[in-house]
Amino acid sequence: MSRILVIDDEAALGENIQRMLRLPGTTVSVCVDPAKGMAECMANPPDLVLLDVRMPGMSGEEVFARLHEAHPGLPIVFLTAFGSVESAVMAMRNGAFDYLQKPFKREDLLLMVKRALSHAKLEREVETLKGRLEALGEADAAQSRSGSMLEMMEKCRRAAATDATVMILGESGSGKEVAARFMHGQSRRKDGPFVPVECSAMPGSLIESELFGYERGAFTGAERMKKGLIESADGGTLFLDEIGDLGVELQTRLFRFVEERALRRLGGLATVKVDCRILCATNQDLAAKIKAGSFREELFYRLSVVTVKLPALRDRPEDIPHLARFFLERFSRRYGKSLSGSPQFYEALLKERWPGNVRQLKNVMERLAALHPGGVLGPADLAEDLPPVEGAGSLSALPWKDAREQYLATFELSYAQAVLARCGGNLSAAAREAGVDRKTFYSLLRREKDLPSGESIPQMEPEIGE
Repeated sequence: MSRILVIDDEAALGENIQRMLRLPGTTVSVCVDPAKGMAECMANPPDLVLLDVRMPGMSGEEVFARLHEAHPGLPIVFLTAFGSVESAVMAMRNGAFDYLQKPFKREDLLLMVKRALSHAKLEREVETLKGRLEALGEADAAQSRSGSMLEMMEKCRRAAATDATVMILGESGSGKEVAARFMHGQSRRKDGPFVPVECSAMPGSLIESELFGYERGAFTGAERMKKGLIESADGGTLFLDEIGDLGVELQTRLFRFVEERALRRLGGLATVKVDCRILCATNQDLAAKIKAGSFREELFYRLSVVTVKLPALRDRPEDIPHLARFFLERFSRRYGKSLSGSPQFYEALLKERWPGNVRQLKNVMERLAALHPGGVLGPADLAEDLPPVEGAGSLSALPWKDAREQYLATFELSYAQAVLARCGGNLSAAAREAGVDRKTFYSLLRREKDLPSGESIPQMEPEIGE
């Protein structure tokens, strides 16, 4: 359904346009007050605006300037009298779609509307394509060399072929939305919308109306009906990020929707059916929240038919050089630079614990590409981002035996990480380079668990083909 809004202080002209545009799949509304028309467009942009140039109180040029700044993709056609054609032409140079000179014939109006709506549709398709291309770039980054990550991506691929709800677990920055977009792109719904909802970004007073929408008059200020984000995902995928931040009352409404795939807008009585796939993500311990009574157990089970747990970047060190090269090449192209990293550069990356995971690594590579003049990067280029490595002098406060053990653990880990970086993250090649078997080499990497504030690395994954 295409929505057209006419903003013209001549009510008779607006009514005449409504009669001219009585077409299947098209609704036309008229606003004689330019300020109110602009406010309506700001809140709920239509597919096309027909805008008069000369109006009392606020000119068409002023309305256009503010609408174009807020919604640059919204096509606006000026309705001009003979003396205002020059203003309309000037507006076209600034981004207006076209103009119609009054009086105009019905066939001229229909042709203009058809062109404008087709243009708007093409713009949306281009934006969708851009989003998919970006998502494909992120998916390439996710093609890791880690057995655990490859296993998770294969699980995502299998889940994508179904409409089962999926709960994606992982630390902040570990790639949960990337995994969600990957599943959407691999599913039968790939041509439908992908609607991400950041549950932690909206206050509780707003998120219900944003999710479920509302009818006109549902509350003070609800001057029109508005579809919610759930309805916007019809035919596609709804991605609820940080689902653990939803309040318990809203969880009850969400559970009913998940069960019935139907909702009622705020203030409404009619039931609206929505056909969408649901993916969720969180970095929180939902089991603990269930035990504390802050997350509904039945909702958890309905949302986690399939569970995917993404490993932290520090638990897949073989991916760090691989991802760093990928991001460095991407951002070097974007900023017109020629950058590469020395072996010592990648060794320094491996010594970092990356609490922000892939997102942090990506941001560091972008900063380097944006600010570095070009050439070969070394460890010194990371000084702003990475903390200095603890030396033996800092262990003097410990007993000799403890200091010796900790120093040896640090050496073994640093040695293993450096060899791994030199071999491009290939665990088997690094083991051969070090002159030990793969299992022994992996145990050197596991010395991280012996270091202060360290965490154990998961069990060694088999190589493909083993």
